[in-house]
Amino acid sequence: MRSSLRRQLLHLATDLSALAAHPDDLGHGFDLLTRSYATPVAEAARAALRRNPAIAPLIRERYWGRWPSQAELLGLPEESLGHAYASWFAGAGGQPLPEPVLQAGSDGDDTWLNLRVRHTHDLWHVVCGCPPTAAGEAAMSAMLLGADLLHRCLEGPAAGEVDMGQATAYGLELGRVSAPLLAQRWEQGWDRPLAEWREQLGIAALVANSPFKAETPRS
Repeated sequence: MRSSLRRQLLHLATDLSALAAHPDDLGHGFDLLTRSYATPVAEAARAALRRNPAIAPLIRERYWGRWPSQAELLGLPEESLGHAYASWFAGAGGQPLPEPVLQAGSDGDDTWLNLRVRHTHDLWHVVCGCPPTAAGEAAMSAMLLGADLLHRCLEGPAAGEVDMGQATAYGLELGRVSAPLLAQRWEQGWDRPLAEWREQLGIAALVANSPFKAETPRS
């Protein structure tokens, strides 16, 4: 085994072990996702995204619209995407990420893709009706799903949380029916109703019957 691969596996195992013990450890969660970007599977996924005709135009122009402050978003109508996004963060005790700064020389396709995925990830949670819980994260990320499954094997299921099988099935069905989330110009529709966005993506009926429906906005 190559030494570089051995180091990579060791780092992944360390983050996975930490998350299995403490699923709410966001630091190791971000580290795990960041390290996964360097894997062959991630490279194959990026190549598929670059070939996607709905996503390719955004990559070519390095699309990035304005991300208002949390206060501005909370001032939008309650049924809007922006208000739901800011409220989601307020309920989780956090704040939306600031606008990224693309330094000189960092304008490659892969850099844009990694930044765009990471920056819009929480927005996807809101649109897809997945709360900021271990089960909600597992529904959105295969890497975090693995950590949560290990945690449940060691500690048992979390009291009152959505069954992991239901969360996983929901996440897979979202991936099957939804229009590409990465192809959306979210910044052009902060004031649009969240329900309208879900209709556009083709997931309105699915979200309405989500196992998380009691935990997420219904707008």
